Amino acid sequence: MAEIELLLKGLPSCGLVALPEVFGLRGSDEELRRGAEPLAGGAAVRWAAGLARSRKSWVLAGSVLERSGNRMYNTSLLLDAGGRLRARYRKLHLFEARLETGQVVRERDVYRAGRDPVMAACMGWRCGLSICYDLRFPELYRRYSARGAHLLFAPSNFTQRTGRDHWEILVRCRAIENQCFVVAPNQCGTNGRTGVASHGNSMVVGPWGEILARAGAEPAVLTASLDPAELAASRRRVPALAHRRLWRVD
Repeated sequence: MAEIELLLKGLPSCGLVALPEVFGLRGSDEELRRGAEPLAGGAAVRWAAGLARSRKSWVLAGSVLERSGNRMYNTSLLLDAGGRLRARYRKLHLFEARLETGQVVRERDVYRAGRDPVMAACMGWRCGLSICYDLRFPELYRRYSARGAHLLFAPSNFTQRTGRDHWEILVRCRAIENQCFVVAPNQCGTNGRTGVASHGNSMVVGPWGEILARAGAEPAVLTASLDPAELAASRRRVPALAHRRLWRVD
């Protein structure tokens, strides 16, 4: 988190600071378990609230390691500029994959899956929350768009291999099919404990699928301005949301 503070130091004020999945700790499964904390009073939550207050910005705390009783969740938080928690989203879809090295990554060994999609209002935008692997499940984002979402959050820790093949495609698809902005900060570098490399390439994508900002493979700060007029123009140009026929969302 000290590295995040260093990256943000001296930057001009902005409406929202968006951080990637597990921004505060990457490590072995056992280290993740030891690092999990209740949201109330947890160090990561206190830090994110302090960041919001000091910068006078909303903060998307990409995900923190939440402990609730004997359960652990991968949880995204949205805090307002006063550091108040406005939304909590527990990751619905838990990642599982066999990497090229033969190593198996299986989040269900550590986390419980969340149960509910979560929407929140942020500075006049209706936002749908998600985390990383959720990007592969378009029904979640269709649910958000059916409920009037303008902006989709997808903080992530995509691996290098899956990211190389699928990251940009998935982020841009979720923007295009739902005619929403997508803010997708992604981890970069290698987890020193597991050896799993992350893809980087954080992105902000517009409702036409255009890439408004993109990082590389190194830590960086992206800046982008989201224009509600562009959202309206995209939806007028091709009114696909109004043409849905199979659109019921339970």
